[in-house]
Order: sequence, then structure tokens, then C-alpha cells
Amino acid sequence: MKLKDSFFYVKNFHQTEKGFDYVLELNPEHFIYEAHFPANPITPGVCIIQIIKELLIEKLQCNLFLKRIDNIKFLNIINPLENREVTFSISISSEEMGTHIINAVVHNSVHRFAKLSIQFINQ
Repeated sequence: MKLKDSFFYVKNFHQTEKGFDYVLELNPEHFIYEAHFPANPITPGVCIIQIIKELLIEKLQCNLFLKRIDNIKFLNIINPLENREVTFSISISSEEMGTHIINAVVHNSVHRFAKLSIQFINQ
């Protein structure tokens, strides 16, 4: 399921010294939040991973497949009612033979929500 332009919207994008930052707006009305959880919406970890994948596919202009998750630390809950705008800071630490090693931090001006190290391969 594609999440871009329904679950999240890209508000801003810019290159950084280490990679790129996407400022996203989460949609608290999306049906995923009805199940996770109705009175207290929480952004599922799998959605965070899917957002990273979709942003990378768009940036790299190729289809990707999740090869391996090396490390994930969920540091704070992303409630889209309280933190509607979040930044995904993504860097590609290595690109060899169709493998992309990604480091990402999900944050806003107050909180760090997640730190991830993931490997994707060209599909």
C-alpha cells in the first residue's frame, strides 16, 4: 500500500551535508489510525519504514526491496494529533552492487521519535 499523499504529505525537502531531510505532514484522519488506536492514534513502526522506502524510491528513481533491518530504536511515540509535522533525516551510507545502506532519524524540533539503520536492494 502506498502511503504518500494519503497517510503523509511532503511539505518540504532539502539536501543536507549528510543526505536529505523531508518535512512531512501526517494525516491523523487516515484509516490506519482508526485501528492503531482510535482514541489515541500512534504511528505504526511499519509505516515509518514504509515512509522511508517510498521517499527513497522517489529520490533514487528505482524500485526497492527491504533486505535487512540492522537496527531500530523507537524513542518516542508519534501521535499525529500532537506531532502532525515530523522530519525524516535520511542518509545513504553505502551504495554497492544494488544495496543501499540507509540511516534515518525521525524527529521534530522537540523530540527524536526513531533511529533506523536499514538495507534496501534494487528490485
